[in-house]
Amino acid sequence: MRCKSDKELVEALRSGDENAFECIFERHWQPLYAFVNKMIADQDQTKDVLQNTFLEVWKRKETLYADDSILPFLIKVAKNEVITLFRKDKVRLTGDEILISNLQREGLTDDKLLATELQGAIESELIKMPVNMRKCFHLSRYEQKSIKDIAAELLLSEQTVKNNISEALKRLRNGLTSNWGYLALLIPVTINLT
Repeated sequence: MRCKSDKELVEALRSGDENAFECIFERHWQPLYAFVNKMIADQDQTKDVLQNTFLEVWKRKETLYADDSILPFLIKVAKNEVITLFRKDKVRLTGDEILISNLQREGLTDDKLLATELQGAIESELIKMPVNMRKCFHLSRYEQKSIKDIAAELLLSEQTVKNNISEALKRLRNGLTSNWGYLALLIPVTINLT
């Protein structure tokens, strides 16, 4: 099988292609193993977590989706497997509540990192815009000023302000969708692009 993207492999996997599953496994088992083993420091349990993680991938194959990489999904499933493992094994393992708390906090950190990267991408797109368009957008979305107030502050007509904001939103959606794919769906939440 030629070197396919994760997206192509997941699409093939959805139809039950075992070779696609093997490719996904071969591509991602080592980084996933390192990630899990770092948390639990037990090779046998790490192998069990990986086995359960890839078993879950196979079970969910009809509903899987990957844009660029399936690795974030694999990590999420593995984290949940580790949490389950620690909850079931309280007798032998100590500090499990701290680990669970850290794992859950790490998920929040991932979200913050994603939001930071998305905000950086938004700023990068804004820099490409003409000055008045950027100012109109900034005053509207970041300072929550009305169209009338922006028009008075920038000495523009209200219609020009509306047009600038509308065009800025259009450019942001287009620029971010081409670079972020499905993650661009987060944009309305991030900066109120409605």
